Amino acid sequence: MKTFPALALLAIASLLLSACGPAVPAQTSVPTSLPGDTGLPSLTPSSATLNPPVPTPVTTSGLSSTASTRTELSFTFPGQWDGSSPLTFGEGEFVKDPNQPIGVTFQINLSGDPAALLNTWGTKDVGIPGIVTFTPESVTDGPNVTIARVPAPTRIAQGNAITAQVAYIQRADDVMEVMWFSPSGQWEDLQPVFQQVLDSVEIWRKYADAAVGLQTMYVHDWMSPRLTWQDTGVWFRSADERTGMAVFVKDEIADPALLLGSWSTERLAPLGFTACTLEQGDRMDSLGGQWESRMGDCTGTGGEEFTYEVSFVPNKNRLLEVITYAPSSAWTEANAIAFKYLLSMMVDIRP
Repeated sequence: MKTFPALALLAIASLLLSACGPAVPAQTSVPTSLPGDTGLPSLTPSSATLNPPVPTPVTTSGLSSTASTRTELSFTFPGQWDGSSPLTFGEGEFVKDPNQPIGVTFQINLSGDPAALLNTWGTKDVGIPGIVTFTPESVTDGPNVTIARVPAPTRIAQGNAITAQVAYIQRADDVMEVMWFSPSGQWEDLQPVFQQVLDSVEIWRKYADAAVGLQTMYVHDWMSPRLTWQDTGVWFRSADERTGMAVFVKDEIADPALLLGSWSTERLAPLGFTACTLEQGDRMDSLGGQWESRMGDCTGTGGEEFTYEVSFVPNKNRLLEVITYAPSSAWTEANAIAFKYLLSMMVDIRP
């Protein structure tokens, strides 16, 4: 038997391995870790001085919203706050930062004169147990605020490193206390946050109509609801009568899409609207669903441009024809607040 030299055997083995798979390219990049690097962060030496924890800044991004027929309130608040929750004591609701004494309380069903209530606030401990309380060390008059178009004077109290400001609002059937608070060291920085919450507050009036079998709530300074201009229904209107929502009750079971397809803008003639366009709408949210709609623009009395939307909403064994309208210049705001909650808070109260 012939014997091959060892070097020849190694050469043959190398050629066989190269034929079995692709060649591995030479490394041209810098390694992501150096020898001895475990990829774990280094520990802080025990002698290092650590900075004290910094509170998470409150932002107005990612806002949450709430609305209730119980409190007849709606408002928005920072998404990282807890809430909205019922007050721990008294009637109302509150929203609050989960880790710091920062928040807003709304106490309702108070009685008395708002001015007198404001004058006595701060003469003893202020706040609500379980949320925030402190003994005031100083009480001063604060700047006036406007909440839901209601102007109100305020007072500011400081004590135990907490600052709070309060206003009393006269509502249709009660007085409401609104108080916002924070650590004194963050008070000035948080003013934009508090202002955004206050600006978003809307006061409502609960409405229940046994004749049409519906309950909802409407903006507090709108006119009292009345019957629709045709058929059976309820008509909500702003004080200047330029913005409104009409709900017509149709005691029949039919295809909403077919009714919507045959709907005519002549239905709007009693409002004084002319030259109306008719296009695909944005859909209406009501009674637990989203319903196809139509919308358009019209010319109102005096030449003002109005925008409207119409939909047929199934309601058990009947249909509701819903028409909303507002001056085109105010349509976006009306749709985002007045119409949104009129529709979303609507419930069937028939037995």
